[in-house]
Amino acid sequence: MKKNLKMMAVLSAAAVMTVAAPEMGFTGGSSTAYAKTIGWVEENGSFKYYEEDDYFLTDTWKKRGEDWYYLNEEGEIATNAQIDEYYVDETGKRVMDQWISIENEDAWDSPDAAEYHWYYYGKNGKAAIAKWQKIGESWYYFNEDGQMMTGKVEIDNATYYLGETDDGVMKTGWIQLENESDDPEMTHSWYYFDTNGKMVENQVDKKISGDYYTFVDGVMQTGWFKLPAEENAENATPSDAAENTAATVAGYQYYEPENGKRVTGWRTIEGVEGISAEGELYNFYFKNGKPYHADNGLQLFTVESKKYAFNTKGEMQTGLKVVNLEDGEIANFYFAEDGVMRTGKQVIYNEDLDENQTWFFYTDGSRKGQGFHGIRDNTLYEYGLRKDADSDLRLAPMNYDGNQYLVNTSGSIQKASSSSKSATKPELGNGFKDYKDSNGKTWVVDVNGIIQ
Repeated sequence: MKKNLKMMAVLSAAAVMTVAAPEMGFTGGSSTAYAKTIGWVEENGSFKYYEEDDYFLTDTWKKRGEDWYYLNEEGEIATNAQIDEYYVDETGKRVMDQWISIENEDAWDSPDAAEYHWYYYGKNGKAAIAKWQKIGESWYYFNEDGQMMTGKVEIDNATYYLGETDDGVMKTGWIQLENESDDPEMTHSWYYFDTNGKMVENQVDKKISGDYYTFVDGVMQTGWFKLPAEENAENATPSDAAENTAATVAGYQYYEPENGKRVTGWRTIEGVEGISAEGELYNFYFKNGKPYHADNGLQLFTVESKKYAFNTKGEMQTGLKVVNLEDGEIANFYFAEDGVMRTGKQVIYNEDLDENQTWFFYTDGSRKGQGFHGIRDNTLYEYGLRKDADSDLRLAPMNYDGNQYLVNTSGSIQKASSSSKSATKPELGNGFKDYKDSNGKTWVVDVNGIIQ
């Protein structure tokens, strides 16, 4: 509803009513007079009302036609004045269903104070006082002095936002407000007010239009957020204010920095301050805001039918890693640059040895992805690593399952044929063979490649 600006001032009402003024005879005293006419009488540019006993009315309301007027202590029609819970305009008429603004006398002493106070007088002329008032299609709140409230206000243990100065309309939905913080990087924050205008103050994962948000003291949270105990935001704090006692993201959730929505899926971001290395980007996977993370060491997780490994910090792993298994055991796994677990034969560069190594990882079954341990395709693997002889030796013994096998530089097991004989140990008979390494040492093996 349109508000009309009215200044609190004493104005003449001489032109309000043009009634013939009879001759007046004063009997003395400022509040009584003898008159020949009963009713409204104009005197000195103002109107008074005389009763049958020749006295004029004071300090009371009097109706004329459909309108009400207030006669002050002098018996004159009051104008532009607050009369208890009513207001009379420049004509002296009691206003009804109307906005009135009155200059704020304290504004000069407070630069942040409003220049005017707004009041609303309903259909019966009474001011809205200490209550909600629906005017048109909007809701307003008026304090105990009848003044329209604005800004963020506390009413009956709830917080509302009633717009800026001279607005007063109760807001719902998302509102961005200036921060009270001194942080120059946090000049504004987002707040959410429900359909009843109440601010969502301390709540974890409030569902709004299909998405989830978290609020602390009404402020929408973004980035990493430390969940409070029992997921109650009464004691919630953003991650940069939380004390980190262990290098784990357990108890954290992540919300989009741009819009505060709870995250699901992959994100390449910095980790939690004090947990991940500062200034580094890592790949995280979130489900309902919570990052996949290991309880200790590294653990496997399935994302869209693919296996990935994460550490306790929630950081996705790449390369050759030792991963904790569900049965308490550990195993070697290999994860490519995209983080996906690889199976089968893999050539992996070893930075410490400055050389490529050949590995093999189970391709199926319950051990899929684990380093193969045993003999496969006449090649010996130890927890995934192919056992090769050094190039300067050509041949080398390798231990497996209580036996020693002779392998060459490509990892192939050196075997005897069923008809071959060892010249070094002829007493062994058929099925044995001699192999000589670069140092001239002779190795005798059987048909399985086991050293004798």
